[in-house]
Amino acid sequence: MCLRHFIKKDEIVFARTSPQHKMLIVYACQLRLHVVAVTGDGVNDSPAIKKADIGIAMGIAGSPVAKDAADMLLLDDNFASIVKGVEEGRLIFDNLKKSIAYTLSSNIPEIAPFLLFIIF
Repeated sequence: MCLRHFIKKDEIVFARTSPQHKMLIVYACQLRLHVVAVTGDGVNDSPAIKKADIGIAMGIAGSPVAKDAADMLLLDDNFASIVKGVEEGRLIFDNLKKSIAYTLSSNIPEIAPFLLFIIF
């Protein structure tokens, strides 16, 4: 089977792959415009962690090279923490959007008279 056949699936997990295969998988997924997340803990994983859109390294068992290459560091080496982190990030993003919308909606009526005075 070709790698392209597997990449077409909606969800797929690769396990126990070599560093060269990890790079090939990341490259193939990014060519199809997928968002790629790679987890790893060793020096061999660091190129794929760096190349991925979201690189995740293990905090306890991870090597310093993998930690430096990663975008996210799992302090407890628990994969469930990724889900919790994404949920928390989405919550923060939603609150930020609400805050910006509130600030703009409350400040526009205050700024409008000054802008109208300058224009007319």
